[in-house]
Formats: sequence, C-alpha cells, structure tokens
Amino acid sequence: MIEITEALSQIHKTLEDFCNVNEMTFRYDKSKMLSKDLPVEQSGKFYYMYMDGETGHVIVEYDSESGKIKLLAAEDENTSPADCQQLSLWLLDTSVHDEKDVRSIANDFVETLEQNYAKAKVKDISKVKLPSSVSKNQAKSGVASYDAQTLGNRFVMIYPEYKDDLKQNLLDYGEFLAIDFSEKYIVPKTLEVLENGTEKEQKKLFMMFNDIYEDGLNEVQDLIAVVILSRMDNNEKYLEIADKYMSDYMKPTIHHINKVMASPAGKKYREKMANPPAYKPKKKQNQSLMMKLMGGGRNDLTNQ
Repeated sequence: MIEITEALSQIHKTLEDFCNVNEMTFRYDKSKMLSKDLPVEQSGKFYYMYMDGETGHVIVEYDSESGKIKLLAAEDENTSPADCQQLSLWLLDTSVHDEKDVRSIANDFVETLEQNYAKAKVKDISKVKLPSSVSKNQAKSGVASYDAQTLGNRFVMIYPEYKDDLKQNLLDYGEFLAIDFSEKYIVPKTLEVLENGTEKEQKKLFMMFNDIYEDGLNEVQDLIAVVILSRMDNNEKYLEIADKYMSDYMKPTIHHINKVMASPAGKKYREKMANPPAYKPKKKQNQSLMMKLMGGGRNDLTNQ
C-alpha cells in the first residue's frame, strides 16, 4: 500500500534526475499544485505532472479511478493530455502496490524518455571513439566496400579540425548522419579548397574522393556525387580544377549531375536537398537521388 502523493513524489524524484542532465524542467504552477514542493496538479480524478524542454513536452497522468498511470508526449506545451501520444502505460493500485512497484514504473518512464528525449552530452565528446573505417586493402580486395563513415573518417584525417564535429554528429544522432555532416562541413570545405586551395591540397582532397567513390557503396557514391560535388554548380573554374584530379570513372558522372543541377529541372532537387525530411532511424531506402538524376540505373553511369 502507498499513498498517491508518495508514489508521485517518488516518480518525480526519479524523473528529475533525467531532467537535470537533459535540459528538461518540471512545470511549477503554484496556483494549481497540491503542495509547494511537488509539481503535481489535480483535476477531478486525474493527477498531472508536466515536463518541458527543447526536445519536447511530457506529461505524467494518473487516473485515480482506473489506476492507470501514463507517460504522454506532446510537441506543443499547450496540448491537452487527451491529444497526446502515449509512450508508456502501467497500472498503479495504491491499495496493493508498494514502493518497489512504483520504482519499476519510474525506471520504465526514464528508459522511455532516454529513447525519445535524451539530449546528446557535448561534455562527453572527448570520450567518443570514431567507428572503424573500411581499409584500403579490404576495399581493393573486394572484402568490403567503402561506406559513409569511412568518407567522414578520411575527411577528418585530412582536416583534423573537423574531428570534434564528426564526433558531435555521432552523439547527436546515435549514428553517423552522413548527409548532415557533408552539408555542414565537407561541402563548404570542398568549395573553399576549389576557390583558394593550393594545387597540392586540391589534389589530396580529390584523390580521396576518387578512392572512396571507385570502391564505395552506392550510398557513399551518392554523397560524393550528389551531396558534395554537385555543389560546384557547373562552375567552369571549379570543374576545370576538378578535372585535373578526378578519375575517368568518376568524371562523367560528376559532369552530368552538375549539368542537371544547373538546369531548370535541377531546381526541385536543390529544394529537396535544402529541406530534407526530419531525421528518423534508418529504414529500407527507395531509389537514390543520384539514380533519379542519372535516369534510373547505375549501369550507364560512365556512359552519360
């Protein structure tokens, strides 16, 4: 047996630890709270605790009549509990359950919040280890193909000043979000090198692109051709420099995509790239953007 205020106080204390490290705060409306120290509001048979943060808004709702206690999520802080998404549901019978049962509920709520609202901890960036790259021997022997992570790793080997940015990308998304990193760092640096870099630096960067493109997965070929090198925008000066170092295998594709992107038809692709959908965990991908640009298949890439 446990009093409802005691149970909610225990849940509040457990959730408060999560809030403190993830920049969420409990809502304290003293005109509605049951007590000055516990941010619980009562409306009829319902008890509520509200949490707000940059990553979203969360409500703990307890129905004293049915004994159901829910963890609810909302995008807007003014969303009513009835319109919220349910993240977790438990039964809490205060006449039967005890502190151990409440602790299980609170721990489950924290685990659920960790999955949905945990904020990346920048202070831990020094402890982040970059995932392994595919080695040159693996790629050349056919044991493995270069992937997007290898592109990111090789880029920061040339430009170590971006290493922490690569680690932060991993922290933010729990995996390497290659398009985001490429747009923010590889694209601007590539354009800078094309505009002001020495011949030695230009050659080093494009030789890296050649290497990874020729023995890379479709995903990393898309990154290099569509996300990064299409941003030369068919600029004659940039293409002339790139042609000095691009391989015969990669060159026709890069020229074709630059022409497409510079054409009226390329406008919709630019808009799509500038306004990507919200990040979601990986799912099976549809036909890639480069395949669409190249007419639907990769067999004719070098014949365009």
